Amino acid sequence: MFLRRLFRFISSRGFILGVLLLVQLALILSCVVFLNDNYVVFSVTSTFISIIIVLALINNQEENPSTKLAWIIVIMLLPIVGAAIYIMFGSRYASRNLRGKVQAEIEKSHNIMPSQQKIIDLLAEYDAAAASQCQYLLNVNQIPPLAAKNCRYFTSGEELFPELLQELKKAEKYIFIESFIIQEGIFWNNILAVLQAKAAQGVDVRVVFDDVGCLQTLPYNYHKTLEAMGIKCAVFNPIKLHPDTGLNNRDHRKIIIIDGQKAIVGGINLADEYINQRERFGYWKDSALLFDGDAVAAQTLIFLQNWNLSEPERRLDYQQYCPKTSCAVADYKQGFIQPFYDTPFDGEHIGESVFMNIINSANEYIYINTPYFIVDNELLMTLQLAAKRGVDVRICTPHIPDKWYVHMMTQAYYQPLQKAGIKVMEFEPGFNHTKSIVTDDKYAFVGTINCDYRSFYHHFECGVLLYGVQNVINAMKEDFLATEKLCIPADRAAGKTPLPLRILRSLLRLFAPLM
Repeated sequence: MFLRRLFRFISSRGFILGVLLLVQLALILSCVVFLNDNYVVFSVTSTFISIIIVLALINNQEENPSTKLAWIIVIMLLPIVGAAIYIMFGSRYASRNLRGKVQAEIEKSHNIMPSQQKIIDLLAEYDAAAASQCQYLLNVNQIPPLAAKNCRYFTSGEELFPELLQELKKAEKYIFIESFIIQEGIFWNNILAVLQAKAAQGVDVRVVFDDVGCLQTLPYNYHKTLEAMGIKCAVFNPIKLHPDTGLNNRDHRKIIIIDGQKAIVGGINLADEYINQRERFGYWKDSALLFDGDAVAAQTLIFLQNWNLSEPERRLDYQQYCPKTSCAVADYKQGFIQPFYDTPFDGEHIGESVFMNIINSANEYIYINTPYFIVDNELLMTLQLAAKRGVDVRICTPHIPDKWYVHMMTQAYYQPLQKAGIKVMEFEPGFNHTKSIVTDDKYAFVGTINCDYRSFYHHFECGVLLYGVQNVINAMKEDFLATEKLCIPADRAAGKTPLPLRILRSLLRLFAPLM
């Protein structure tokens, strides 16, 4: 049994790619040793290259200052090696090809949705902050606020599972699925059985999964297995045998579209731990939102962007799947819902900006669920200022981590948060994977965006902004308060921190933008 597991591990794609990466790094180090025999040449060359890269970093207006500082420290501490690592993994120029394709695809999706400026103007009469937020997303995403219809919030994967299967079985035209992680097991196998049956009936079934997200969870060439079942499949940003900054840019979205009539978005990947059929880090807490109406067309547009990007030979027409809507004012009685997306190449940190706008608009309370809290100084200060002006700010993170070093960095933020009066807690039964914000009984966010650098700067993400969708906002507030009863205060969770651990946390936090 042990030898079989060992062979499976050694023969896995992740292990092979890791070995190839180490070989390439070893070659770089060998070059360094070779050059070191000619110390003067080596010293002058490495210093010159490092200075050029540092100057380029300083001049880069798009890069976050925290990321710049972290890379500059790496390059100056390890001149030639640090410069090589930056060129391979940090330089945006290395992913220029992917960047160009993404920008071209997004431009093709512009002006598909109507502007609905009259709706924003109407909203401004009731809530100027909400209208301002909607206007921002309309400007950057070309997606307007739309009428919220039949929105339902799910507080766990196991609550969503049976409902998802029933909705999939009703499909008559098409099923679109986009997921960061897919893993064979009870959850995915049940879904796959429905997808295969629907494909046999002539339903257009399409699946997009991320290559890195599924590196350890799916067999090699699994997309061919799905294609053989009649399911059209796209692998997002396939891993290359050579290092590339594009490796950092993953599709972290989780989207399900059924017939253009129903949409599901949230944090739930298609693997058994997400429905607590497999225990990895205690109880897995998560959430999702199901909705119908015109907002489904906007969510479909977001799916089509990454499908067309991954499968240009089988691209789908935006006009066909995202028909123009013409909502009347009366349709907005259930509130407003505005799907949005973020990419690493739009020149703007949309997810983080949405979070900051929500926080700045709060007057009474802000409840945040996030599995990771590793943020820049701007977002940290926004939360601290909200608490200092009397807003009840509460943040819930996991108690049982999935990555110890990420959890350690998250805990490094506890003290400055608590010092400002923010209540920080850890979900004691297990891992809180929920990504949600609810505030003032008026606004809410549900989606795939974590409060960390990877989500804000490196990943393809999506979410929905809700205003006045009272049944969902009430459910989210109740869910947070119920979750809070299962939490322990952050200071008790972290315990007394010895000096070496405090130093380690500080160092990890310094390099957090690179992780």
